[in-house]
Amino acid sequence: MGKILALDIGAKRIGVAVSDELLFFAHPLKTIEWRGFNGFLTEVDELIQQHSVTELVIGVPYTLNGAISKKTKQILDLINKLRKRLNIPIIEVDESLTTKMAHDALHRVGKKPSKNRHKIDQIAAVFILQEYLDSKRK
Repeated sequence: MGKILALDIGAKRIGVAVSDELLFFAHPLKTIEWRGFNGFLTEVDELIQQHSVTELVIGVPYTLNGAISKKTKQILDLINKLRKRLNIPIIEVDESLTTKMAHDALHRVGKKPSKNRHKIDQIAAVFILQEYLDSKRK
C-alpha cells in the first residue's frame, strides 16, 4: 500500500502534505513555489516517486454555498491537465476554510501567519489530507 499526497494549490505557492504508510495521519511535507505548469508537474511527479504515492488529493476551493468560482474553475482545469499526465488517481476534496483553519492553527501556537506563509500552505494541505483520510476510514 502506498502513501497519499495532498496539494493545496494557490496562485503563488502549493502546500504539500503526505500520509503515513498506514493512512492514518497527514504530515506537512513542503511548499512548492509556482513557476508554471511544467515545473509544477515535475516536482509533483518527483514527490510521487520519492514517497511511493498511490493517490493524489487536491483541494478544490468551492464557495461556501458550493458554487464554482473563477478560482474553482482554474483548479479544476489544472486537475484535468494533471489527470492526463499522471498515472495515479486524483481525488478532489472541498477545501473550504482550510486556509482559515491553518491561520488559526498558527495563531494558537504563537506564530504570525504573515511571517509563515509557506507553513500556512502546508498546514492547509494537511487539513485537506486528514479530512480525506478520516472519510476513508468511516
